[in-house]
Amino acid sequence: MIYLDGSRFFFDIEGCFSNLVASAREQNAGKEADRSAAELCKGFAKVSGAKAENVRAGKDYSVILSGIFGSVPKAVVPEFDISAEHFAGAEQIRVKKSNDMKIRAQSIADAVIENSAEAVFLTNPCCPTALEIPADEIIKLADSVSAKVVVDESYCVDESTSVLKFVPEHDNLIVLKKMRFGGEPVFAVGKNLPEFDCGISAEEQAAGKVIFDHDSALKTAQRKLADSRDSLYIRIKKLAIKYDALERLYRSKANCVFFKVKDADERAQKLFDMGISVCCKDGYFCVFAGDKDENEAVLKALEEVLK
Repeated sequence: MIYLDGSRFFFDIEGCFSNLVASAREQNAGKEADRSAAELCKGFAKVSGAKAENVRAGKDYSVILSGIFGSVPKAVVPEFDISAEHFAGAEQIRVKKSNDMKIRAQSIADAVIENSAEAVFLTNPCCPTALEIPADEIIKLADSVSAKVVVDESYCVDESTSVLKFVPEHDNLIVLKKMRFGGEPVFAVGKNLPEFDCGISAEEQAAGKVIFDHDSALKTAQRKLADSRDSLYIRIKKLAIKYDALERLYRSKANCVFFKVKDADERAQKLFDMGISVCCKDGYFCVFAGDKDENEAVLKALEEVLK
C-alpha cells in the first residue's frame, strides 16, 4: 500500500545518521527525561533562527496546546483547515473561505471580535488546500486582535514565507512546527510562553538532538520535499488539462497538491482498491508529496481513475 494521505513522510531523516541515532537512544534508554527538553529546544532554535528562550517542545499538538493555554480556548478556525483536527476539543468558530479557497485576515479578525474568541488556529500553508495566507496578512491579523494567533507551519515547503521572524515583535503570535524525527515532536515559538512538561522521553530527545546537531539532513529533506511537490503538481496539472473529471487544481504552496474531483469518493475508493491511499474530503483530493516511485505509482493510478 502506498500512503500519500499525509500519514507518512517519505524522507527518512533519521536514516541519514542511523548509527548515531541508535546509539543516542540506547545510551538514554530508561533515563529520566528533561521535562522542558531544553537541549532539544536549543537545537530547534539554532536551525530555525528563533530565540531559544521563546521555544517550547511537546510530544504532540495536544501537549503543546494544553501547555500554552492550560484550558481549552474558544477558537476561530478557517474551514478546510487541518487545524480543526489538531485542536479537537476547543470550542470552534468556523470561518468560510471564498470559492478559490482563500481567506483574508479581516474575515478572521471579524470572527474573533464578534465571538470574543481567545485564539485563532490555522495551518499555513493550509492543509489540505495547499494555499497560503501571505505573511503580511497574518501580521495584520495579529495586530488587529488580542487573541493568540497560532500558526502551524508544519506543512511549509518554502521557509522564506514563514512568520517565525515576526514572533519577537508580537506578544500574541505563536508559530508551531512538527519535526519528522525523534518521535515527531511539535515545537512552539512565542513570547512569554509558560513552562510545561514536554512529555518527550529521554531517548527521543537524544535522537532529536543528533539530527539538530547534523542539520544537513533537514536541509536535504526540505529540498527533496520541494522537488517532489513541484514534480507532483506539474504532472497533476497535465492530468487536469487531459481529463474533465479533474475539475479544478489549486497552485500548491505546501507539501501536498489539492484538487477538486468529480465523484471524488468513488474514485478515491478505486484508488484504494489499487493500493493507493490519498486524502479525500468533500469532493476534493489532497495528495502529499512522496518519493519518486511513490509519485509515479500514484500518478499512474490517478490517470486510470480519471478516465
